[in-house]
Amino acid sequence: MKVLALSDSLAPWHSFWIRFGQYADALPWPVTISNDPSNIADLQAGDRLLIYRYSCDWGDLTAQLRTAHRQGVVILSDVDDYLWQACGWSRERLRGCTNMLRLCHALSCSTGALMAQLQVMFPTVPMQVLANSAPKHQLQRPPSSPDEPLRIGWTGAPWIRPADLELLRPLAAWIAERPQQLRLVHVGHAEGYLSLAEALALPKQLVETVPLQSHGDYVRSFRFDIGLAPLASNSFNRFKSAIKVIEYSSQAIPWLASDVDPYRELCRQWQWSGRLCQSPSAWINHLIPLLDHNLWSAEAQALHRLCQEHASYGDGVNRWRQLLSWQPANLLNSSAA
Repeated sequence: MKVLALSDSLAPWHSFWIRFGQYADALPWPVTISNDPSNIADLQAGDRLLIYRYSCDWGDLTAQLRTAHRQGVVILSDVDDYLWQACGWSRERLRGCTNMLRLCHALSCSTGALMAQLQVMFPTVPMQVLANSAPKHQLQRPPSSPDEPLRIGWTGAPWIRPADLELLRPLAAWIAERPQQLRLVHVGHAEGYLSLAEALALPKQLVETVPLQSHGDYVRSFRFDIGLAPLASNSFNRFKSAIKVIEYSSQAIPWLASDVDPYRELCRQWQWSGRLCQSPSAWINHLIPLLDHNLWSAEAQALHRLCQEHASYGDGVNRWRQLLSWQPANLLNSSAA
């Protein structure tokens, strides 16, 4: 058995590497990663085709996928967002993606809420939740000194999250008034795009920036003490996972997050009270206790332990191994063929 992982993009910072690519080398089968659908023709009976998202450059995949069905290839697709409300997805791209998903033997997704929505859209396709887990890379970070400014970080692309970041403006203004005590850090900056400082209405010199980079380097750049995870309460975000706070926790970074379903659910699963923020003032009120170095240190260790217990990198490898081992009962008699 071999696996072909077909992604709409192989850019080193693309979400494909977070969702699947970082686990590929740890799987027991040879994995080919490609963005060229002509590679589907190389697959044989029993092989796995894992499709991540869809590119208009691929054209209509119907004929290729039906041929793969007849040859006994197991076709899977992973959906990590409610793409039908994603920013920048054209009707053509959504139509191509929808048609492709209908031809899959099974779908995986990152949350129960997203699976419930997909089951309405694709009622005949088997599905399962494949939860996000901690990244492979562990940052070897020297202990934070109580004598240094506390570094408060956000990771991601501001130009696709402006509504989320608006929630942080009061907190950002409060931090900016305390430059000797607190420092804002952004991991994921790209020149020519909306910056975190602009999104927060701050002068750019008040935000330390780390450039957009590959997934492994991105995690190694988490050189801050407290992580921020704002999520605006809207339909698209209702289907998001708690990946951001999982990443923070994996690096022993305490965090503040919006009081929304993805983070409430993680706190329930981890039996963690969480610092969930319902109002602009709540972000400030939850940050203040973490200025105590002893409390900050205890919380960092507790979150790291909980992450290893509930969402370790090894858990992610095992979940992908189980999904890719799945065998449809009617593989050679698929109606899609």
